[in-house]
Amino acid sequence: MTRHALVASTALATCLFSVSAAHAQDAAAPQAAPQAASDNDIIVTATRRETTLQSTPIAVSAFSQDTLNKNQVKDVTDLARFVPSLQFNQQGDQSAVLLTLRGIGNDSAYTEVADPEVAIYIDGIYSPRSQGASVLMYDMERVEVLRGPQGTLFGRNATVGALSLISAKPKLGKFEGSVELTAGNYDRFGVRGAINIPVTDTLAFRVAFVSDRHDGYASYQPAPDITGINKSAFVTSGKKYYAADQQSGRVSMLWQPSDKFSWNLSAEGFLDNGAPVIGLLQTPRAGTKRWSTLSDTAPDTDRYSVAVRSAMNYDLTDGIQLSYIAGWSRIGGSTQTDADAGALPPTGQVDADGNDLPLGAFNENRTLSSRYDFQSHEIQLKSTGEQAVDWILGAYYSHEKNKIRFDIDQRNGYRDGTFSWAGSFIQANRQIDSRAAFGQAVWHATDWLRVTGGLRYTSDKKQDIGGRNVTFSGDGCSAADSAPGGACQGGIFGAYPGATAAELVDLLPGFSISNNDVKGKWNKLTYLARVDADLAADTLGYASISTGFKSGNIQDNAGLTNPETLTNYEVGLKTRFLDRRVTLNLAAYYSDFKGYQVNQAVTFRDDEGNVVRSQIVTQNAKGAKAYGLEAELTANFTPADRLQFSGTVQKTKLDDLESVDGRLYDGGKASSIVQLRGNELAHAPRFSASVSYEHDFELASGATITPRFTTHYETKSWLSYFNGDANPFVNANDPADNMPGRGTNGTDWDRQKAYFRSDASLRFTSADQNYTVEAFVQNIENGKIRTGAGAFGAPRYDPVFLSNLQPPRTWGVRARANF
Repeated sequence: MTRHALVASTALATCLFSVSAAHAQDAAAPQAAPQAASDNDIIVTATRRETTLQSTPIAVSAFSQDTLNKNQVKDVTDLARFVPSLQFNQQGDQSAVLLTLRGIGNDSAYTEVADPEVAIYIDGIYSPRSQGASVLMYDMERVEVLRGPQGTLFGRNATVGALSLISAKPKLGKFEGSVELTAGNYDRFGVRGAINIPVTDTLAFRVAFVSDRHDGYASYQPAPDITGINKSAFVTSGKKYYAADQQSGRVSMLWQPSDKFSWNLSAEGFLDNGAPVIGLLQTPRAGTKRWSTLSDTAPDTDRYSVAVRSAMNYDLTDGIQLSYIAGWSRIGGSTQTDADAGALPPTGQVDADGNDLPLGAFNENRTLSSRYDFQSHEIQLKSTGEQAVDWILGAYYSHEKNKIRFDIDQRNGYRDGTFSWAGSFIQANRQIDSRAAFGQAVWHATDWLRVTGGLRYTSDKKQDIGGRNVTFSGDGCSAADSAPGGACQGGIFGAYPGATAAELVDLLPGFSISNNDVKGKWNKLTYLARVDADLAADTLGYASISTGFKSGNIQDNAGLTNPETLTNYEVGLKTRFLDRRVTLNLAAYYSDFKGYQVNQAVTFRDDEGNVVRSQIVTQNAKGAKAYGLEAELTANFTPADRLQFSGTVQKTKLDDLESVDGRLYDGGKASSIVQLRGNELAHAPRFSASVSYEHDFELASGATITPRFTTHYETKSWLSYFNGDANPFVNANDPADNMPGRGTNGTDWDRQKAYFRSDASLRFTSADQNYTVEAFVQNIENGKIRTGAGAFGAPRYDPVFLSNLQPPRTWGVRARANF
């Protein structure tokens, strides 16, 4: 990668030489002072200190709460359309949102098994799991999306970027508030609000809340009218999949007893009683709709999170500040979902052994209980004010303790059919400890040139203590016990919720136990080197080389995965022109990964095709590469006309990786292994862009009516790193493996085709800016936009392909009042 560093440094050196000559010619002339932030400048904290967006030499997108409102952004899934290179996937078992940035992500980073590639921070505190209030955006001061490795200052798992949510803080001496109501189709109803309460000249509180619910998007198909099938086993009414029912509240405090000390403290709670997303048939059966499912498992979500966050700042001197940032959070709850999605309807027939057909057609996933506890502590010492060298030193520690019981039940035919397989995965005590020390300095070499260097040493330790897999093996079962209806055929279905693994295996006939006890430790020194320069008035250029690190992983089979590292080369330009009415930010990057981690669920079967084991498997590819160009433009052509654009051109490529696509093939057969070298990564369209335009029509009263239109376009993209079923197999097709149709499933099922998605709104704003009423419609095209791809039935039957979908067309009305 020396040539990439050489190209970047040569390009920057050429620019700097030209700029240096220009500055030298002007040296005799009086120099204007650096331009201070103006009213329309956006303040960000991407460098852990307040700077304007245009003076920050990082690829960062920033959104105020007002901008989020105009773009109809209520959570991170809505935000993805407006950030270059940001994509998302959704997962039902754990109600998680999975982020991909610059083509790099982890679609299994939703349990205690895997870590994300894109870190989420709330008020500067790391949020290790993407469930709960961490994905909601209400009463925000701003939201920042930092692209590229952020490990020097932000630490764990910011391998390719970080999502930073900064909540609105209490204000001293000012009583104010707002309330907002939303109603729409699918019986949507939402309310959110905030109130700022000054208590004294040094103490203030802020209370914010949000509630949002709507009916599920996926209708239930009628129960099969087949002789011998119990129709009551199917779900035909009640809560639907893709329903939402979320509430969250936050209480914040600001205490500022002097000019030298301030303390921001907040407590937040979150409840989710909606319904999971579910895979829907990519090709609906005759007489059924795409947004429908044949379900014999009712959806259920009962999840919560609580968090306390604290930030204390003390000015030791006029130029040095000491900060202590601490947080504690707990995320937990339960979920159950129909994992087969009715892909193989029951036939009412049985095989020679009396098993209902199709075999293994019923699959229920149930998170019986989960609890993820996390705490972090960070001390920072940094310079403040104007200095020849801006510096920051810090030390960080975090501890995460996770426990979960996750059950899988599989039956033949349907829920009331004969037994197929079951397992309960009990992680009683899985811990992660992370320690780090970091430092970064910015040398103001001249009044137009700055040089930045940073180091971070990270030490991560992970261990599984007492983790056990309780799975059906048939051990000790007689022929009568194994016959349909026998003692060994009952499954689990959440039985004995308080039992330990050892107690559970004694209570369930035919089950055996295996252990996951394992521990690993990984250390890494990462760095940042950057040069940025004021190339002209209102024009900043920068170039950087930075590294990222994601520690190794512990697996359900007591195995270890090696760590992942990244070297990122980046150049960028930030400029304003036309009297600062137009802002254009560009970034070009090349990311080189070593040991790139990939995750998937893999199932292992016996010679008869019966499941014997299922687990999340993490592998290290030899590496991966991603490179691209990102652009963001904001244009205020007139005081009444505003245009926003964001776009990405990118390319990704996977290096050597031999793997088994667990969606299609048996993980235990040599004939299943494919070579994935050269495949593109998931959720990485070659081109994507969003454009928004709005115009204010001013009424005689001074009120305004503002129509707004947004459209998002993406070229086709893969939904997994397997890129369908067209990969070369590593081994010859062994007849003993019984895989006559391997490699014949094509690729379209694993790829989202190119699409447009458009939104529109019409907003009335009162003359005093205190009241707004807005009508909106989202996904005007009503596109069936897939966020993932799965398959059910293989390898025993031809696979039936499933996908989670983005929401269909929705519309509604929103009213807001400020006071």
